[in-house]
Amino acid sequence: MTAEAEARGRILAVARRLFYAHGFGRVTMDEIASELAMSKKTLYRHFASKEVLCEAVIDATFTTIDAELAAVLDDAALGFEDKLERFMRLVAGGYEAARGPLLTDLQRDAPSLWARVDQWRSKVVHTRTRALFAAGKHAGVFRPDVPEDFVVRIVLNNVQNILRPDVLTALGMSFPEAFAHCKALLLDGIRARPEGGGRSAAP
Repeated sequence: MTAEAEARGRILAVARRLFYAHGFGRVTMDEIASELAMSKKTLYRHFASKEVLCEAVIDATFTTIDAELAAVLDDAALGFEDKLERFMRLVAGGYEAARGPLLTDLQRDAPSLWARVDQWRSKVVHTRTRALFAAGKHAGVFRPDVPEDFVVRIVLNNVQNILRPDVLTALGMSFPEAFAHCKALLLDGIRARPEGGGRSAAP
């Protein structure tokens, strides 16, 4: 690793910790530089503004989550139920880690950065959820009559319109509670049932 890459990695790690703990609005570049024992000039040489730095944190976070989900889906040693459990745990853990003041601040005060979060969530949902559902169909766990695009859109709707700070506040729910409800309702609806053991598909 080059010195440049190492410095960027250190900056991203500290910025991520501070943004997650205190939100976007309350963290300053002065504080980040102080935590790093780095001059502001050096910090700004790597990241031109707090917005640019936060965007890099968002990109790094979702890149990691996406890679972890892909690794679970590609692990031939795992049965599908184990893949499903690990997939859901990774999704829940990734969102739970970032769901505090950072997401609230971005949604309220930084629309371009919130749009970046939504862009990443949409990308991950489209690619990884589609792959998960296809694998579940192949394993006989999910119903073969439910179109993949339909499932992807339902999941994306949950992510964009339910699992967000303002909606969770209005519902009086924590993220784990809302995620558990979404997970249970979705998985119960698309799981294959023994022949004669459930209602027939809608015409």
